[in-house]
Amino acid sequence: MRKSIFFLFLFISASAIGQEIDTNKSIFSNSSEYRNYQEVYLSNIGHAKFHLTSPFQLNNQDFNSLFPTKSNTGTYTDVFYVLGSGRENYVDVEHHQQLGENFFGEAKILKTNSEGIYVNQQAQLSDFRVKLNYNPADRKYNFGANFTNYKRFNILNGGTADSSFFALLDSNNGNLKSTFPTNFNAFPKDVSNFLDMKVMHIDFSHSFKLRNNKNDSTSYFQLSQKLSYDRTIKKIGLRNTSDFFQDYFYDSITTNDSLKLEQLSHRFSLDYVTDNVILSAGIGQNYYEYASRAPFETHLENLLFAQFSFNKNGLLLNSYGEFMISENGYESFEFKNNARYYNPSRTIFQRFEANANIFTDLPELYLNRFQSNHFQWNTINKRNSITQFNISATNEIKHYGASILFENQSDAVVFDSNSTPIQTNISMLGFSLHKEFWFTKWLYLTTHVHVQDIISGKAIEVPNFLTYNKLHFRGKLIKKVLTFDAGINVLYYTNFTPRNYNAAIDEFYIQTNQEVGNHPIIDLFAEFYIKKNFSFFTTMTHVNSNVLTSVFGKNYLAISNYPIQDRAFKFGFKWRLFD
Repeated sequence: MRKSIFFLFLFISASAIGQEIDTNKSIFSNSSEYRNYQEVYLSNIGHAKFHLTSPFQLNNQDFNSLFPTKSNTGTYTDVFYVLGSGRENYVDVEHHQQLGENFFGEAKILKTNSEGIYVNQQAQLSDFRVKLNYNPADRKYNFGANFTNYKRFNILNGGTADSSFFALLDSNNGNLKSTFPTNFNAFPKDVSNFLDMKVMHIDFSHSFKLRNNKNDSTSYFQLSQKLSYDRTIKKIGLRNTSDFFQDYFYDSITTNDSLKLEQLSHRFSLDYVTDNVILSAGIGQNYYEYASRAPFETHLENLLFAQFSFNKNGLLLNSYGEFMISENGYESFEFKNNARYYNPSRTIFQRFEANANIFTDLPELYLNRFQSNHFQWNTINKRNSITQFNISATNEIKHYGASILFENQSDAVVFDSNSTPIQTNISMLGFSLHKEFWFTKWLYLTTHVHVQDIISGKAIEVPNFLTYNKLHFRGKLIKKVLTFDAGINVLYYTNFTPRNYNAAIDEFYIQTNQEVGNHPIIDLFAEFYIKKNFSFFTTMTHVNSNVLTSVFGKNYLAISNYPIQDRAFKFGFKWRLFD
């Protein structure tokens, strides 16, 4: 859905391409905090993650969210490198080039290598992307093109990599989606444990303005179209071996499988554009072909969608509606709304944001019908009604803010104690506060507090209290040329009963035997910035690993049977090179 909405916003974002780079903002501020404090990781880069502030299935988040990057315009090159205790290397090079007055290009290559925390966990990743954008203000025609080629190879230690890596664009509410587990079959024991995955994405978007010249009118109609092709090929092999998760966990699953998924998508819309309003309506189709050990599957979705955007005087409103019919008669809808308001002259809060969404969703195909040597189910087919609401307010001058979140799912999918999918109602309410305290000229405390609770018919829990705090020194040195930020991060959350992790299907399932939490996780860090275009950091993560094990348990548990990543040293830098 995010990509389909991107199609509607393409001409909005393209209109901002001519802006200058904002050199007043750091290119690397707080980048050492790439570990989201709301998530715990079961190994190194890209393996399964358990979210501390959500009861829903969120083990499908993009790898690149670990290292977020902000794209600016103009001609420059960003080089980002991280080395972690000899266990992980991360190289990310991104180039932005102004190819003409209204023609811009981007190229990105990312390479990683990680030996992992446990045995047999080595992972290698490469991600290559090219993007072109042409959007002249005084011409009728504009276009954008994207190409992505992603490869990953893992030596598996009882678990697959983040399954979002083979999740493709979909309508977000169809009864066939793009994430599938493997069918488990025995294979020769001399074959290594591995995951070999290749993903390719190509899309082309263009629009044609139905007017002669920009000066003729402040409003005009526009025809927009997007075509995309996605292909995923995945091979996975896993054999029984006694050294899996040595001293922690033993996985007896044996499997070998391959998967191929292809998708073609087409979107066409008529857009009405003014200085402050964009109104769009259109049609779309998604066609899927899925081949594995199961019979060959095809699927077709048809949909109608509409978009409304308003942007004036610091107020931005976006509304998106969609009605979808699949080839087997399933009907679904969604209505999603976002509002943002910014007024720097206000005293208490300058920035507000709110989201209100209501939509329906059918479970993914494999949840509805799946059979293997080890698992079989065919009962998950109820349509899920989802309501989401959140609002946040921030004071950017005094550095404090608050937010509230509510979500209800009538038939959310969870995996029971037998690792079989079931559906149940889940309601969640959460409150968050954050504040930066300034003690002296150089000493600061940044604190986040999150309180939450869940109502559900099943034994699903999240910690009721979570806090993330950063006590740090910040200032300038060497004639105010070198900016630094150094200190200590502390994460703490209360006891709760998490779900277990089933590595064979890359899912978390309900358990009631073991609690985790009620212990601190401490990181030390130091960041340095030079003239806004070069910065570097050092950090020691989980420095209290294996400390007071008689109280907290060996290495502390992230979830049952899986310890939190142990102590690790990391060094990294980011350098922006201008043309």
